Amino acid sequence: MSSLDLKLVMLSVAGSDAKSLPRLRKLQSELTSFLIGSSDKLESSSSPLRLEKSKTERPRRSNMLAEEGPRLFDEKLSAQQKITLLNKIATVKDGTVAFEIPKDLELTAFGAEEEKVYDACYIDDPADSAEPRYYPPLQVVILIVGTRGDVQPFIAIGKRLQDYGHRVRLATHSNFKEFVLTAGLEFHPLGGDPKVLAEYMVKNKGFLPSGPSEIPVQRSQMKDIIFSLLAACREPDLDTGIPFKADAMIANPPAYGHTHVAESLKIPIHIFFTMPWTILPGKVSESVDSYQQALTWPTSEFPHPLSRVKQPSAYRLSYQIVDSLIWLGIRDMINDVRKKKLKLRPVTYLSGSQGSETDIPHGYIWSPHLVPKPKDWGPKIDVVGFCFLDLASNYEPPEDLVRWLKAGPKPIYVGFGSLPVQEPEKMTQTIVKALEMTGQRGIINKGWGGLGNLTEPKDFIYSLDNIPHDWLFLQCSAVVHHGGAGTTAAGLKAACPTTIVPFFGDQPFWGERVHSRGVGPPPISVDQFNLTKLVDAIKFMLDPKVKERAVELAKAMENEDGVEGAVKAFLKHLPHQLPECRPPAKHSKLPPTAKKSKVPPTKPSNPPPPKPKPSSSFTITGCFGCA
Repeated sequence: MSSLDLKLVMLSVAGSDAKSLPRLRKLQSELTSFLIGSSDKLESSSSPLRLEKSKTERPRRSNMLAEEGPRLFDEKLSAQQKITLLNKIATVKDGTVAFEIPKDLELTAFGAEEEKVYDACYIDDPADSAEPRYYPPLQVVILIVGTRGDVQPFIAIGKRLQDYGHRVRLATHSNFKEFVLTAGLEFHPLGGDPKVLAEYMVKNKGFLPSGPSEIPVQRSQMKDIIFSLLAACREPDLDTGIPFKADAMIANPPAYGHTHVAESLKIPIHIFFTMPWTILPGKVSESVDSYQQALTWPTSEFPHPLSRVKQPSAYRLSYQIVDSLIWLGIRDMINDVRKKKLKLRPVTYLSGSQGSETDIPHGYIWSPHLVPKPKDWGPKIDVVGFCFLDLASNYEPPEDLVRWLKAGPKPIYVGFGSLPVQEPEKMTQTIVKALEMTGQRGIINKGWGGLGNLTEPKDFIYSLDNIPHDWLFLQCSAVVHHGGAGTTAAGLKAACPTTIVPFFGDQPFWGERVHSRGVGPPPISVDQFNLTKLVDAIKFMLDPKVKERAVELAKAMENEDGVEGAVKAFLKHLPHQLPECRPPAKHSKLPPTAKKSKVPPTKPSNPPPPKPKPSSSFTITGCFGCA
């Protein structure tokens, strides 16, 4: 798919049924009356709106971006104007948004000047060295949408919060109920099927649909998720019947609707994610100058991972453009749930996906030694470190795998976790041939993609299902995977040179970060995956200098505790006054120091928080595949 009609995004807003087509055409016609700039006018209404560039159009498009780009930050911009503006300046391709700006355009045109620099690029202690304020036991809900790898770091965070004496409910897809319960957390189901979501994302290369037939899939999944969020925050436990009412919320961005539910319940929300997603607050002020005082502000150091822009002056703008396109596709569903479930007034096209009037604290789950905190991110944004869930301590590998590992040198791991592979047999043949040509042994993870089915056994190949990466990668010399944040973290922690084969989303972002750090070759897009590129990548990883850099990075990450950093960031940004906190359920376990605290719930003081007890070990039958 070389380009995507903007009408697909508009159709997603209008709905996917045939009755919506007249509405779409009417809207498309109405857009032609909007003027861009002082003299440029839209083309005839008979020509369809397309997110596609032509050679003759580029000079005019660049001039429009220079004049009109800053208006994407204007909350008075109407829906029709925003759609028209996006159509004029951006191209949606392979699930990402591409645009360019004139080379002579000053940074100040997009609020990207370097004046706003915060003195906070935390390396030694990502979540700040100050001890967080102590709070009586809270009931915390964690809303997570995604694959098993997206859920896994939040299980670690939830367990640590539980160690501090808080009651934690992790709400995610039903597929992961056993995973959550086995970890000792409470579970509540969210809508959406992670397998369907993964297939959709792989097919469409991201969130935006690649054709009309994909729109119903996207909207059905998103609606199920959005309408399940409120129940996860206040309904009793479905198995035990124990009442639950959230005092605070943690969520990842794909759980669209989280901020609106938090608004309805009047509880604080903290967003954590594995890729940069901070956008402008929904409503700070009408002027760009006031926006620059916001504590959560998009960075100008790198672009949104779902955008394709090479000019640094457009990095900050990329966050607003991506959010605008996504928001146009889900706004009607958000307003539907606000009216029917949350009893809130509808929000406008101008509000953005968060629709919040205040700065929402953000925490990013990656190592500051891999991607340091940008200097223009304010104090409400933390880089906490990778969050690992210890799955290796109680893991017992199959005896035949142990024998195979002992029979030769360390192998190279190849696997794509929960992501479906379009031609698994062909990809398996390519992997086997590349390993054979480079004289390497290999472990192939079957995952959801169905890799590793060989027509005849090879003694240098071992195929397996999901195994804890924190155990397996220590047995490997290098790793080849899709580039999910969790899998990337596990490989780097094990000092493995890494080749990333990105499918969509943040995976290209991590591929570039790994390569820029010198611990892996340039990422290989899954569409360009072939024998020659894989052989070259393996040779790159076998270079002793690459291994040295991987060992250095692993040592730098060794003392990081991303889970503790995330918990400290969450507690640090909670408001000083919370709604009356309820005591935890009888089955909740509190550390002794928390039980003996004499701090009255209605008058919180600021002593050091109780030190948590180490989480108890547990055994599960599998481990994360896609992270």
